[in-house]
Amino acid sequence: MTDWIALIEEDGRWRALRVDGLGAITDSRTNPSPRPLLAQADPQTEVVLAAASIGIETRALPCTPLPEGAWPVAEVGERSLPALPGLMQKRPAEPITPPEAARIAGILAGAPHFDGVIWICGATALWAHISAGEVVSATRAGSAAMLAALGAPLRAGADFDAAVSDALSRPERASRDLAEQALTGQSSRAAGAVLGLELAAARPWWLGQSVLALTSPTAPGWGEVCLRALQSQGAQVTLGDGEAALIAGLAQARHPKEHP
Repeated sequence: MTDWIALIEEDGRWRALRVDGLGAITDSRTNPSPRPLLAQADPQTEVVLAAASIGIETRALPCTPLPEGAWPVAEVGERSLPALPGLMQKRPAEPITPPEAARIAGILAGAPHFDGVIWICGATALWAHISAGEVVSATRAGSAAMLAALGAPLRAGADFDAAVSDALSRPERASRDLAEQALTGQSSRAAGAVLGLELAAARPWWLGQSVLALTSPTAPGWGEVCLRALQSQGAQVTLGDGEAALIAGLAQARHPKEHP
């Protein structure tokens, strides 16, 4: 079993992850451009590409997270790489990036009969409804990005729990919590207020649904906070490793006949 490289564009940066034959990440490098990352790689090493702006046409929902058969090919520097397309919901328009599609594919590779919602807890969160091996619909929220813009602390204590609950039942309280954070920079309720508003907007996506929350490198620590918030509402939710799901999804590019 030979090593391979996953080349990923996400949240405005490129990452090259060296993966061994067992699917474990053995090295990770970042750069604003993919070319230096490829230049550092052995030309004989297989590279799988998941990039949001590489010029590959998106696939329309509902569809499987991975294309059936051969993947499109993208030219990066002097190399031709198998590239995972992103997905697109038409109404309302909602993009799913290639790394997000790969994470969903990775989950379905291990649980092909999963029926419910995958919540990718990144800087901009993705809620994706999965049924019969396909991504049926999607919606987004920017809670983590909003929290970072406010400079709010990522704390999950009693004040956080109360703020989540208040935002779901009394949204005017969330507005006051966020105003306090904007004015003082010290609100212990801001994270709960922002996330509570997201849960209120996404209620149809988790109420009565089986939810799998996935961590994301674009918002370290946020997945655990999201899990706590949704568990506090009595939802059926578990937390998964988004990086492991990403690698499991991209690994299927090396065996296209095994795509779901």
